[in-house]
Amino acid sequence: MSTNQERPAIVIHAHGDCQPLWQEVLWGIEEEGIPWRWQQIAGQEVVSSAWQAANQSALLVGIACDSQQLVIHYRNLPASAPLFTLMQHAESQSRRIAGSNAARLVKGIPFR
Repeated sequence: MSTNQERPAIVIHAHGDCQPLWQEVLWGIEEEGIPWRWQQIAGQEVVSSAWQAANQSALLVGIACDSQQLVIHYRNLPASAPLFTLMQHAESQSRRIAGSNAARLVKGIPFR
């Protein structure tokens, strides 16, 4: 559900071609009905990139990923303390739940 730039969305900063690796996370977000916006970027560490993505998102939630990890951040947390971190070897169900939980943070409902 890649979205229009005008619509509030979870911002995702991608470092390299990692979308196929993290597709389950995107599906988890979509299952909760929250839009997301994918942006290719380079030159930053993933945790700080996730925090910057959260600051760009009107929904206060940002994600950053590379081929090794995915980080979910919330704007109101310290920049060095992300909410969730997944490593590339995480099971597909864990990835989908992480996406769902990112969307649930936006909705203000309990995590799965």
